[in-house]
Amino acid sequence: MFEESEITIISAANEEFVPHLATLFLSLLQTKKSETILNFYVIDDHIALNSKEKLNRMVNEYNATISYLQIDTLEFDEMVESDRITTTAYFRIAIPIFLESTAIQRAIYLDCDIIALQQIEDIWSIDLGDKLLAAVEDAGFHQRLEAMEIDTKSDTYFNSGVMIIDLDKWRNEKISEQVLAFASENQDELMFHDQDALNAILHDRWLILHPKWNAQAYILSNEKDSPTEIGQIEYTEARNEPALVHYSGHVKPWHTESDHPFKEQYLTIRKQTPFAIEENID
Repeated sequence: MFEESEITIISAANEEFVPHLATLFLSLLQTKKSETILNFYVIDDHIALNSKEKLNRMVNEYNATISYLQIDTLEFDEMVESDRITTTAYFRIAIPIFLESTAIQRAIYLDCDIIALQQIEDIWSIDLGDKLLAAVEDAGFHQRLEAMEIDTKSDTYFNSGVMIIDLDKWRNEKISEQVLAFASENQDELMFHDQDALNAILHDRWLILHPKWNAQAYILSNEKDSPTEIGQIEYTEARNEPALVHYSGHVKPWHTESDHPFKEQYLTIRKQTPFAIEENID
């Protein structure tokens, strides 16, 4: 079990996604316990100095710290991309390597298109047992492990937008190296890119979290049913009280055409960040 006094949060962003990163961080700061210290780490994909200064001022108003991790992006340049999933998404694969020089043993990775509505302390100290990470099952039920012909005990496939990672176990087993090798060698098979590669290596080695901790668009918009009765109950609970709202999918709450049921919650928090919302965002 882990103490709740200090929590490590890590995300990756480029300059375009800084306003959404700020919205995520502010939502975490506003929902945490006052005495909890949040230590933010940002995998820095060419974020402008002015944007960093704004982020720093915002974070410094709370019981929190922020650090930027400079990386060599060249090793990720040949990874398969799409209009929705950029090279930045692959950075999460190497998080334990990026933090190797620290004494940090555990971190929570969060995508930038997420906001917190409940305190993050509630999952920080979860017992992972012999697992390498905790995550939420992907709500698309894409049968990706079967499609990639991965030999598994379970076909359960996680969404990589929220991950609680045991950094020591990950490093000891060289998981980053295995995942990056799989992604490089199987580019034609990666429909969901880094997420496919992570699942291909970590299948059967992750702990399932309640879906409210990664309440994906499919869940919140009631577009998908869970294949199990308990899953359906948990989906209803997630819709009623999501802890982390994940704006997964192509249309985001900052897009004018978005009809996401939690669009206004994003916009309310965004307006409180140093990054003004422009009209007719696209």
